[in-house]
This record gives sequence, structure tokens and C-alpha cells, in this order.
Amino acid sequence: MKKIFILLIINVLNNGLFAQTDSLPTPKTTSKPEQISSSRRELLASFLMDDPAGAGLWMDSLSRLEDETFAGLIWDERWLLHYWTESYGTLLEEVSRFDETQRAIQSWKTQPQQDSLFEWLDFALNEKRFELYSSIRNAFLSEEEKAFTTLLLEYLLRLNTNEEEWAERLQSFESHYPSSRFLAFVRSVKPLILKPTNMAFGISAGLLAGNWNGKIERTLNTPFMFHIDGLYWAKRWNFLFDFSVGGPKLTRDLLENEEIWPENDPTSFLLMGLNVGYDIVNAPKIRIYPSVGGGLGLLHPPTPDEDEDPLPEYYDNFRFRSFHLNAALTADIKLFQKDYREWNAPKGSYHGIRLKFGWNGLRFSQQNPSLQGEMFYFAVNYNVFAYLSTQ
Repeated sequence: MKKIFILLIINVLNNGLFAQTDSLPTPKTTSKPEQISSSRRELLASFLMDDPAGAGLWMDSLSRLEDETFAGLIWDERWLLHYWTESYGTLLEEVSRFDETQRAIQSWKTQPQQDSLFEWLDFALNEKRFELYSSIRNAFLSEEEKAFTTLLLEYLLRLNTNEEEWAERLQSFESHYPSSRFLAFVRSVKPLILKPTNMAFGISAGLLAGNWNGKIERTLNTPFMFHIDGLYWAKRWNFLFDFSVGGPKLTRDLLENEEIWPENDPTSFLLMGLNVGYDIVNAPKIRIYPSVGGGLGLLHPPTPDEDEDPLPEYYDNFRFRSFHLNAALTADIKLFQKDYREWNAPKGSYHGIRLKFGWNGLRFSQQNPSLQGEMFYFAVNYNVFAYLSTQ
């Protein structure tokens, strides 16, 4: 059935498909791209008919047609054909001379018109790759050449799906054969694997909802704030700066120096903190760390915009400052860890959700008894955590 299927495929190709000569059966007036397309069809026919001799003739024709402007065969097509014909000597000689300059020259040429030659080569050699491995082992090649020929086959057939494993195998070849003539090619296809250090940076932003405890609960509405934090991480230690800003309204008149900040007025409420934490859990899917530190809290009437009426002068009496202690428990849910390559970061870096339970021991009461109390909060942030690289 397989042979019948192949013959049916061949039957639908253009006239003259089965001609096996080393000259082109096309008029001299035919353009170079048309001659190349015709020769590639003949080459495909020879390949499908399992005719290496015929395929060799058409490869020679395409080589003669190729010049500084037009490409007859793409380099990976030609190399797959060398594997098919077991022409390992020719293959290795070509590869040893194929550097970045040669790759660039190939790419600048006008490429052949779209056809199915590469797809058939790729499909057929993938199907018989185990036979090719056996052929390479039994070929009259040195151990270095056998090792490289096997690596090259996996590269051409795109079997090197695990970048880290692939980079390690290429590095192993480089280490075993430091004077190999194939090192230029090996280095050109070796992926850059960034190795993480014991240091990282992180940043997150999101929303914070607070809850008052003490007299301040009767003075201010529940605070809903924008929250952002920056992180430097080193050997499980976390050094954080966090910033929150919001504007809860007054729920009752606030008295200060016999002046009144009236109920329902908006406020400007700002928190800044410096904290130190330590990872108690750092698993593939979650990272948890407690932190403690100190902070600064500011509470005052909001500054009016340019087109708004200025605040009464006595509002300057309602500017409160609090130096206080902080504590928090943070959990990072690690998502999108496979995307680290896209933002050029080492493995282990991640995007994810940050959940933060915290406490601010506010001390506004030193300036006004009605502001006595603390704030507990819960924050939900989107977090980016990136390891620094050794390279």
C-alpha cells in the first residue's frame, strides 16, 4: 500500500517527472527560477522512487544552476539528502566549512519556489532515523565524526526539543573534542542557557484592602489602596520596599487645635515600608516568606488640582505622620514559569500572583487620639520574579 501511495503521488507531478538525465529538459529560454523548480521536481521524483543515482544527477544539476543570486538547494535539504545516500564524507566536509558567513550568504540568495521537497525529506528520514543511527555507528568514521554526525541528524530533524539537555550535549562534544573542525557549527547552534545565581529582582503591583483596629476605625472608612513593592532576593533572604496609596473618607469630624476636618471629606493616605524576610517555603509552584520591618505613614487632606479652590489654611493642621513597625506574610503562586526564555531570564524565574497578609502598627495617635489604632490588610498583586544570570 505504501508503494502504491507513493506512485499515486508521483503521478500527479508535472510531465517529465520520471526523466533521469543530468541535463535539464527545458528550453534555453526558461528562466533560472523555473529551471531550478523543474530540477527540484525531478529530484523529488528520484527520492520518492528510492533512486539515489538519479537523485545525485539532479543534485549536480541544481549545484550548476546555483549562483550568487539563486539558491538551488537549501543547506538542510542538501544535508538530509547526504544522510539518505549515506554520503557522510561529503556531508562532514560541507559542514566543517559552513560558518555564520556561509549561512548569511545562503539566506541572501533568492530561495527556491515553495514545494514539498523538504517536507518529504523530513518525513522520510524521521521515519527511518533509527536505521540512520545504525548506519552512522557502522560507517567508516572516527569517534568524533560519529558523535557529530549523530548530533547533526538530531538538529536537522528537530529532535533537540529540550534546550538545556541539548546545550549540555553540545558542550560535552566541545569538551571532548576541543580541536574539532566542527566547533564553529556546534557553537552556532548551541542555545544560550542562562544559569541562575543566588540573587534575583522582583516587582509586583495590585490592590490592597485594609481593616482598622482601634479608634481609627470610627474615624476613617475602610482603606482600599493601590499597592506596589520591589524586591531584591539573595540566598532565600528578601529585601523589600513597598508603597501603598489610597484615600479613605472621614466617617466623623476630626478635631485638631480647635479646627475641624469635616466628616465625608476625602483624605490622602500613603504608606511606605522597608522590610526583611526569609523564604520558609520555596517549592516549584509556591514561595512563602514572612517579613518584618519599619514604615512611614502619611495622612492629610488631598492637594487640590489647579482648577479647584485651595484648601483653607487651617487644613495644614491635619497633617499626620507615623513611624511604625510592619509585618507581613507573603505567598507567591508561581505561574508562567515556562515563559522565562521570552524575557531573557534564567530558569526558575516566573510571573505569578502574590498574596500578602500584613500589619502596620500605625502611631497617628501620638498626634491625634481619634487616630489611635492599627491597620491589617490583604493585598493581591501580579508579580514578576527574575533570577540574575551568571552569563
